[in-house]
Amino acid sequence: MRIALIAPFGLRAKGTTRARVLPLARALARRGHDVAVFIPPYDSPEDSDRRWWEGGVEVVNVALPAGCRRATAGENVQDAENLTPLPPSPTRRGGCWRAPSFVGRGLGGRWAVYRVGGALCHLRLTWRLLRAVCAWRPDVVHVFKPKGPSGLVGVVLWTLAQCKNRFARNRSLARTFTMSPCHLVIDSDDWEGPGGWNDDPRAGYSWPQRRFFAWQERFGLSHAHAWTVTSAGLRERALGFGADPERVFVLPNGVGDFGFRISDFGFEERQSAIRNPQSAILYTRFAGVRVADVVAIWRAVRARAPDATLTVVGRGLGGEERELAGLPGVEVAGWVEPESLPALFARMAVAVVPWADTPANRARSSVKVRELMAAGLPVVAYAVGELPVTVEGGGVLVPAGDVEAFAAAVAELLADPERARALGARAREWVLSEYAWDRLAEIALEAYAAGVGGG
Repeated sequence: MRIALIAPFGLRAKGTTRARVLPLARALARRGHDVAVFIPPYDSPEDSDRRWWEGGVEVVNVALPAGCRRATAGENVQDAENLTPLPPSPTRRGGCWRAPSFVGRGLGGRWAVYRVGGALCHLRLTWRLLRAVCAWRPDVVHVFKPKGPSGLVGVVLWTLAQCKNRFARNRSLARTFTMSPCHLVIDSDDWEGPGGWNDDPRAGYSWPQRRFFAWQERFGLSHAHAWTVTSAGLRERALGFGADPERVFVLPNGVGDFGFRISDFGFEERQSAIRNPQSAILYTRFAGVRVADVVAIWRAVRARAPDATLTVVGRGLGGEERELAGLPGVEVAGWVEPESLPALFARMAVAVVPWADTPANRARSSVKVRELMAAGLPVVAYAVGELPVTVEGGGVLVPAGDVEAFAAAVAELLADPERARALGARAREWVLSEYAWDRLAEIALEAYAAGVGGG
């Protein structure tokens, strides 16, 4: 099968492409499928118009449109692991719709930070993304996130599929698109509309953007041949928008394919001797964690364990991590490069996951929590959304919002290293068996088969 995965954004700033799209693509390639990932790198401009092979997958960053607002970038391009130049491939017969050319020219000269300069830039980027996908001629198109450029491509592909007879009679359009079967699968990994990212003030969306993204979510979760979602909460959301229950598949985020090896997580080192048995870690970009909750919990922990330390890893959209810098025993590490995470995890004894009980969190499937568990860290978490299923026996769950119970659980694990290590070993075993991408790829293939049946 020839499978095109359309990423929502670049590889550098956010997690979905790095931790969901590419790992799934590599797992599908290991099963013998022809797989390509198409990326609109508006938040990773240094990758504009770059292509490479990675783990048997073609990675295609479309060229960013020239003429949009730009600012000079201060960082160099970092090559992907096992980078192999990818020459332009000849046009393939059969598959999806045929585009007359691949992608437009790049920015030229020095790389620049690309800032979307309004709807026109989004539309131009969407058009380039659509043409790149169609030129590759897939049998299945898997769109990740129903919003933004990837979501717009999904809208166009669905519309073309429904109107193929009309297009076939139009010679001008027929020269642009050769209509033949291509099955569309939409993936949702976040609550995007009202109650979710639309209402998060840190996102800074304007009123027209919020209305448009809400429409995109409704359309994407009701117009496709099949759907994949990361949680039971998002499945219910898709069903509420009108998706066919028989063609909605829960495909959680996985572990085991992050671009660095699971063996790098330092599990064996931690099992022999934790460097600091009084150390806890908060690994978040504050999408579902409130600073006030962290402050209250940590003060309660320090009242029980005066020597306890908390390392805050991650950078919030609003710089929320800086608000924790003055707390006793708190070290704010901020953004940490992925390759440096294993050594950092190896120094920790406990991971804390104080999610707020919100609709968005109840629909969330956290890669970060699974990374912590894969590192052999026991998790203390509020029982919100998918966390009870994810944590299973690899940590301690407390009622949502119960600060004292949360702090007591953290302090007890810090005071009992043997129990912490046992829970950490159980956490690692659980996520590596239940959330391995080679296993989760089966769910994606079921969705593709359902999409073919529903097309």
